[in-house]
Amino acid sequence: MKKKFNIPFFVVIFWLTCGILGLILPLQSDQISLDKILLGPDWEQWCGYDHLGRPICERLIMGAKTSFSVAIIVVLISFVIGTFFGVIGAWLGGGYDKFLVVTIDIFMAFPGILLAIVLAGLLGPGLANTVIALSVVSWVGFSRLARIQTLSIKNRDHIIAAHALGTLDYVITFKHILPLIIAPLIIEATFSVASVIIAEAGLSFLGLGIQPPSASWGSMIRDGTQYMLVAPHMVLGPGFAILSLVLCINLLGDCLREKMDIIDSK
Repeated sequence: MKKKFNIPFFVVIFWLTCGILGLILPLQSDQISLDKILLGPDWEQWCGYDHLGRPICERLIMGAKTSFSVAIIVVLISFVIGTFFGVIGAWLGGGYDKFLVVTIDIFMAFPGILLAIVLAGLLGPGLANTVIALSVVSWVGFSRLARIQTLSIKNRDHIIAAHALGTLDYVITFKHILPLIIAPLIIEATFSVASVIIAEAGLSFLGLGIQPPSASWGSMIRDGTQYMLVAPHMVLGPGFAILSLVLCINLLGDCLREKMDIIDSK
């Protein structure tokens, strides 16, 4: 279990560090060098150069910054909004809960990525619109989970006692409900980070996400597909980045869920 946890952890930390370096270091990821167009990996540039002579290593670092920025913002927005509506709907019940359930069912009737593509197409490409489109899609999972967890604990003795003593609803929510449902929500957030990274790459691949010259792993793969036979490194670099990061985040989520299940069983 420990080794299984360590490897994904260090891979995620590596890419997170790359994303932070993308914010700090004055990287020249958009510098065009015509004499280095489509050059393969060498000791000077481990990942080679793209079709414009731009260094792929530096663009991978900037792509990590883009992926983590979008994922963290989207997950935070979805976490807050989804948890709020889920807890409120389950706590109030009645028409509020029925309306929430119908809304969740409507959103879940459409594949998330297709709905995100439609919204991104309507809003237009760009970082802000990508965040909005993915947030509209991602809040549903948190709301559904928060609602189910709240329904399972709202009739516990200590919550009923707090309500009988006249404790305000928002105090009960923050003091008695959220601490009990936060663990599964954190696990859901972990998997949502991986899903958002894939979704952002997919939107950028289709030209609906991050726009040039900003670096995105999805747009890097899109550019590389035109040169697969002569410069496969243009696709292999960002492809491996997405594969390794998403896989390791999901493995971390599985390990975290197992550890929390063990804690709950005790």
